[in-house]
Amino acid sequence: MTQQLSLFSDTELNPLGNLQDANLVDLETAFNPVDEVFAAIERLRTSRNFLELIQFMAHFPNYSTFNGWLLYLQNPSATYVATARAWAQKHNRQPRPDAKPLIILAPMAPILFLFDIQDTEGAPLSPTLLRPREIDDLQLGKYYATTRHNAAIHGISVYETDLNSDEIDTVSRITPALRKKYQNLSLPKDTSYLILIDKTLPLRGRYASLAHELGHIFCSHLGIDRHAWWPERGDLNIAGEEIEADSVAYLVCRRSGLRTDSENYLLQFLQTRQEIPPFSMNAVIQATSYIEDMGKHRWKTPRKRRQK
Repeated sequence: MTQQLSLFSDTELNPLGNLQDANLVDLETAFNPVDEVFAAIERLRTSRNFLELIQFMAHFPNYSTFNGWLLYLQNPSATYVATARAWAQKHNRQPRPDAKPLIILAPMAPILFLFDIQDTEGAPLSPTLLRPREIDDLQLGKYYATTRHNAAIHGISVYETDLNSDEIDTVSRITPALRKKYQNLSLPKDTSYLILIDKTLPLRGRYASLAHELGHIFCSHLGIDRHAWWPERGDLNIAGEEIEADSVAYLVCRRSGLRTDSENYLLQFLQTRQEIPPFSMNAVIQATSYIEDMGKHRWKTPRKRRQK
């Protein structure tokens, strides 16, 4: 079982001692660069700065969540970025002589160099350039249906039902007892996880709930099964799990142009504490990216598979 890097400055950042017998996959998971940087930079671990970070990442939906993380580390005041070519062709602007390029990863090349709007000059900017992305119910309905379809491919059954007011476990790892409890749902034999969605919620609330519960699964809060692409994790805590799931739901919704109660939940949670509890930023980024992909196209097989 892999270990999280500690987020507290008085805790030794030395998981190598706990992984002497681990294989290469375990070591790569333990030493992922995102959590290593998050553990090393103390300012990121305050509630105020963490909220600023995920709000920043949500502001750049045209770039991956990981690239949003890279942009924040280089220039947390950036508001709109593009390549020099895009600035010239689309906006008739060019980088200033003293402009500082920002580096991100690129799909078909090792890296791309971007320039923030503050580092460009030229023609006046369109007033709609910085307008937040918005999504209508028709497009959101397609996202929701496609995500449910792709969840089923992963052995994740999603059911809309009437939830009791005291219903707490809305995402569960399937056990024989649980399968018997929900025998009326006729769960497929390959179901590994069950997500219950309150059918009385509006579409936006149902999509946010689905993103939140998938965040729990993909952040490994319910462990792994033989099909899981996410790694098994140790040293999890309830507060850290909620930070991860709430952050995933927040990012998925805001980056798609949707405002939901997940934002309020996260704000309320962070406002009650000065320093956030230990958690994995890498898990949040990986889960967010995967859930975003799940809403784009219907898959025949999972996009990712478990490493062996």
